Amino acid sequence: MSKQLFWIICALALAGHASGQIAQPGRYEIELESFDTPYNVLSGKENGLLLYKQTGKYRKGKEVWHFVKLDTALQKQWEKEYYIDDDLIFRGYEFNQDYYYFLFQVPNRGYRDFLIIRMSDFTGDTIHHTIQNPVALQLEIFEVADSAVLVGGYYGDEPVVVHYTFEDRKSKVLPAIYGKRTELVHIKVVNGLINVLVTGRTFDNRNTLVLKVYNGHGEYIDDYVFKPKEDTGLIFGRIADIENVGTLITGTYGTRRSEYSRGIFIARHKPGEGQDIRYFSYGEMANFFSYMKARRQSRINKRIERKKIKGKKAKFNYRLLVHEIIKSGNTYIMLGEAFYPKYENSNFRTPYVGSSSFGDLPYYGGSTFVGYRYTHAVVIGFDREGNMLWDNSFEIEDVLTYDLEQFVHADVLDDKVVLMYLYNNEVRTKIISGSEVLEGKSYDNVRMMFADDVENKNGVANIGGLEKWYGHYFYAYGIQRIKNLRDAGVKLNRRVFYVNKLIYKEGAKDEQKTSQQDNLNQP
Repeated sequence: MSKQLFWIICALALAGHASGQIAQPGRYEIELESFDTPYNVLSGKENGLLLYKQTGKYRKGKEVWHFVKLDTALQKQWEKEYYIDDDLIFRGYEFNQDYYYFLFQVPNRGYRDFLIIRMSDFTGDTIHHTIQNPVALQLEIFEVADSAVLVGGYYGDEPVVVHYTFEDRKSKVLPAIYGKRTELVHIKVVNGLINVLVTGRTFDNRNTLVLKVYNGHGEYIDDYVFKPKEDTGLIFGRIADIENVGTLITGTYGTRRSEYSRGIFIARHKPGEGQDIRYFSYGEMANFFSYMKARRQSRINKRIERKKIKGKKAKFNYRLLVHEIIKSGNTYIMLGEAFYPKYENSNFRTPYVGSSSFGDLPYYGGSTFVGYRYTHAVVIGFDREGNMLWDNSFEIEDVLTYDLEQFVHADVLDDKVVLMYLYNNEVRTKIISGSEVLEGKSYDNVRMMFADDVENKNGVANIGGLEKWYGHYFYAYGIQRIKNLRDAGVKLNRRVFYVNKLIYKEGAKDEQKTSQQDNLNQP
């Protein structure tokens, strides 16, 4: 091999595993024993972060929960333990206006009632609220508004949303949400109004979405049934908060009653003015398939062109989760993730040791469900009128999970969109501007506490995640097993739960050539 060819290969290899511009100005660690479970991390936005977990230890017949409150510099503000009845079933959490909310189902009356523990961000002091409910619910949604709590779930096959007000401590079921083929899709409070999006059927039995609107007291105002075009069904949607143009829903559409999507729809509804739904098939998007390897993408593009020549459209079926809509000036940016269920062939059934929020894992005569494989994130920019301006994508590698959750998160910096996710304690980033790629996929290791810390990944499960925090900051968290052979006063081996503060920043790599301990915090 010639020297010239050797250096070309090296350059290509480095380009494929490039280092990005992610600054990590802070880190917090809690040392764990060998079998300690990880903490959960709840964002208080500009107030900081709350770390909490069930310890598995008991006092006076109650389980000990451990809480640690951090500020935005990842400095500890307070630390407390609370004793919580072990027969309560923990169901969800939220943060709103300086308070953290923890939702439990109460065993009294057949788990009909809920207990909400409201915790002060500043002191950790708590107030308890009991929500009386007429039926036991399988919970799906927990939202906290300024003066009320919304708890959504199912009683049998029928959806129910409970509205509870803090001021008068009264609860009631929101009216007009019912139907055995109706599913809760999204709840969003916009300008003081409670918007509930549910699935429905058109008069000719096609999938669609129905928007139900209530005032802040839970009183019914109106509903609207979206009417998809002929031979089309609306599958899933998210409510956008768009000023002065009514309600805008973006989501996925498919054939009449299919659970597979053919593309993205953007629907705008304004009272008294009807609806406007626009459809964008995956084959029409410029970059939907750019996550693929070049040869496969070329085959897809040729197939699309052949169909165009014949006056037809290429049809592609995908499962796509729509997560959030971000406002940036006059542009609205939708973020979603494509996935598929993965199975492994087996001549015998091997029990899965663990749990899944979906209950028993599917098994189909010789094939065992092993998780959901994510393929790529989809990013679409559109204007207030529902016109698509651009699209882009971000390939997702290695992610296999039993729970459908959001992995890729986005931030907008002027004309740039920063896309980021964490896998195996490695931050993976891509920078786009509209349909252009400014920086290809880059990889940054989670920054350690000390200069000579080395992570030992042997036998360590991929536990952790990455979330949007406040402003342009993210936080990454997880468990690491770390070895340190040189730093004085540091244990040779330690197992820690960490939280790192992250931000995309020009020239971040140059800044981080300084001491590894700069701006890092210890408990």
